Amino acid sequence: MHFTNTPAWYVSLHGGHTAEFCDHGEGRLRGLLEAAAAKGFLTYGVTEHAARVEERFLYPNERDMGWTIEKVQDDFARYAETVFALADELAGRLTVLRGMEAEVVPADRYAELMLAFRQRYSFDYMVGSVHYVGEMPIDNTARQFEEAIEIFGGLERLGIRYYHTLAEMAAALKPEVIGHFDVIRKLGRSYGDVATRAVRNAAAEALEAVRQHDCILDLNTAGYRKGLDTPYPDAWVLELARDMNIPFALGDDSHAPDQVGAGFHEGRDYLLAHGINTVTVLQRDGNAISRIRVPLTE
Repeated sequence: MHFTNTPAWYVSLHGGHTAEFCDHGEGRLRGLLEAAAAKGFLTYGVTEHAARVEERFLYPNERDMGWTIEKVQDDFARYAETVFALADELAGRLTVLRGMEAEVVPADRYAELMLAFRQRYSFDYMVGSVHYVGEMPIDNTARQFEEAIEIFGGLERLGIRYYHTLAEMAAALKPEVIGHFDVIRKLGRSYGDVATRAVRNAAAEALEAVRQHDCILDLNTAGYRKGLDTPYPDAWVLELARDMNIPFALGDDSHAPDQVGAGFHEGRDYLLAHGINTVTVLQRDGNAISRIRVPLTE
């Protein structure tokens, strides 16, 4: 869909992963940004995954392709160079927000590494996400998820630790955006209840950390294409965040040009149905980035 008059809420702050820099993406960044412009975006945030720094954090499919940690780091440096160049090139048609998606590994020094990446490459903003718990991947393969359940002594304990990790990340990095708050339910739903009372209590503590550090929650529409009934986060999280006056932003978490903007209208309706009438967007004014709340009803 192409908007003649693009509404102010039609901004993605999480996505832009492509095969150019990501093992599980498709296409090239130029094509993805051209798709964003063609679909009516006036502002679009790109947040490629930050480089991991140790071989043990390579994913199995990366190893199968012969990737090394040096390649991952070189790809991230090329990403930073490319997104800045494309932002300049497309400036007349599309405002490209140049960001990164942080990782929480290695557990003992990720904060130092992620903040250093942000400073080194002068990114506009950061999405803080949790793809690892106790350095175990929880958003990759079912087998790895099963190993994490075993190591932590059950799904509930894993869920509690996941939200504790998210709270720690919010405090350590203070990212502008918290990525897919309850992504653990993507794989976790196959193994039981990932929203027990104890897990919900841990999630509420994580939301308090999000609120204290003035982060924006990602209303991540990739949940639809992952086979979930809702985007991330689920309705109970949405309502807790609403009652705490935590702001939301839309994110398509695109990993291919045809995923740009996917589910945005459904995501908007989902927010409105739960009494959330605004989203927060980032804007560039020269080299400065500002955030404003805009209505979903225009």
